[in-house]
Amino acid sequence: MGGTQIGTHGQCSFLKNFLTGALLTLPIVYILLYSTPSFLSCTSLLAAFQAHRSGTSPPQAWQQCDYTAGKWVWDDSTTGPRYDSQNCEMKSAEKCVINGKPDNGYLHWRWQPAGCNLSALDPTEFLRVVWGKRLAFVGDSTARNQAEALVCFLSTVSRPETTHRYDERLGRKFWRWVFPAPHNVEVSTYWSPFLVRGEGRSEDYGMTQDTVFLDALTEPWTADVDAMDVMVISAGHWFNHPAVYYDDGQIAGVFSRPDVNETDIGGGYVGAYRKAIRRALEYVNEKSSSGDRQKLVVVSTMASAHFDARYAWNHRDACSRPNPYGEGEAPEEVITAEMRKAVLEEAATAAAKRQRRGLRFDVLDVTRLASMRPDGHPGAYIVKGRYGLGKPVPETVNNDCLHWCSPGPVDTFNDILMQMLATSG
Repeated sequence: MGGTQIGTHGQCSFLKNFLTGALLTLPIVYILLYSTPSFLSCTSLLAAFQAHRSGTSPPQAWQQCDYTAGKWVWDDSTTGPRYDSQNCEMKSAEKCVINGKPDNGYLHWRWQPAGCNLSALDPTEFLRVVWGKRLAFVGDSTARNQAEALVCFLSTVSRPETTHRYDERLGRKFWRWVFPAPHNVEVSTYWSPFLVRGEGRSEDYGMTQDTVFLDALTEPWTADVDAMDVMVISAGHWFNHPAVYYDDGQIAGVFSRPDVNETDIGGGYVGAYRKAIRRALEYVNEKSSSGDRQKLVVVSTMASAHFDARYAWNHRDACSRPNPYGEGEAPEEVITAEMRKAVLEEAATAAAKRQRRGLRFDVLDVTRLASMRPDGHPGAYIVKGRYGLGKPVPETVNNDCLHWCSPGPVDTFNDILMQMLATSG
């Protein structure tokens, strides 16, 4: 059955329903259970089923840790930032240390899974594992945020060359870094906030809404997909912007567009998001060339923004909390949970339908661990020297409570990605 894999990261209810409906009729159960995912919760359920089918004990991989269950713990061994973002090519707003964010506790919290330890990424080892490979981060600015943090950290052991950079009006739409010999590693970012074709604000911030075509994917990521050895897809935040959604030439729904005489889909944009994920993964399945070359496709779940509902978005305390949330403190967001579920289910379906050996699908499930880090955003510190060092923050200020400080919590996303790569063969 090849190397198809799907890491579900804590989706017991989904897997239980999925297996219940498939036990007697679907061969995809065999595909899912006889692969070796890097992360899987519901261990007892799946191991019991596998043992029943095979008559043998489950492999060790099924007993690995669920990285979605855990807590943030203070790490006294951390003496400073993992890397210096001063001379890294990343969005300047994310350089919190350089910009003077005063409460640097966000650098000292470490994610501690409930049943194991998550090792910090070692840049030398990372480059060894991905030797000769092409990594691509596809999606919105959260994909770029993660890619830039990774590149900056890897730069501590090998300085990359920037081979393509298009500074269009929106900025940073496509970048490529090349880590030269002996690594021969490429890391690219592809701006595609809907994964499918969007026209409007996503291409021109001077506009206020988007038109989204769910039946059309975007270039250039689609043109390069077969060459990608590791593909990280991260999108979701643009789906709650005012938009008209088209599918098969017809209006499929509108969101927050009172000027359009169509029924507002409200939270139903999750359905559009699901369809975009599905079609992107179907395309990857279709266009990935035959053969045994290993290809890892990782879909990230959405990390919520932390604009405090008690304040306006531009209030200085919109995201000024200095510490992570404890267990049960993080506000529950129904839409975010539904979007997370869509990613988990669509990735499982893609894994079941994979069309060649060596193609593996996994999920970078960061929703829960990220939801607990309201302290890890730039907040008001998006410009170097504007505040801090004795300069007070006025009551009304521009805030970034969506993107992550780099270094900061975003590095944990790459710690988990490293574990996926290390087990992908």
